[in-house]
Amino acid sequence: MPSTYINAIKTLDSTSITDIYEVPQGKTAILKTISAYNTNASTATSLIVHIYDSSADATTEFEKTASIGAETRQAYLENGEVIVLESKDKLRMTAGASNYFDIFVSILEVL
Repeated sequence: MPSTYINAIKTLDSTSITDIYEVPQGKTAILKTISAYNTNASTATSLIVHIYDSSADATTEFEKTASIGAETRQAYLENGEVIVLESKDKLRMTAGASNYFDIFVSILEVL
């Protein structure tokens, strides 16, 4: 079974729910790391991590962080945790403020 490691990197430029990564058709993805860095030098703000399940056509909340401090990185998968996504599922996020967060995701895509 061929597999490929990739990164998804995105700046959250709005306070609307934003797609970070979508699993390509016919593949499965294992999210290995998810981190968010608040680039603002003086203000903390919130971030919500969502998972979209395409087979159920539903978005659920994975984790809500009430406040990520200024110039602070928040990791979401720790101690060997992973998230498995199926074809057309999505990792999505909602920021409490525009242009505060840089998002970094390490992904293993499997056919």
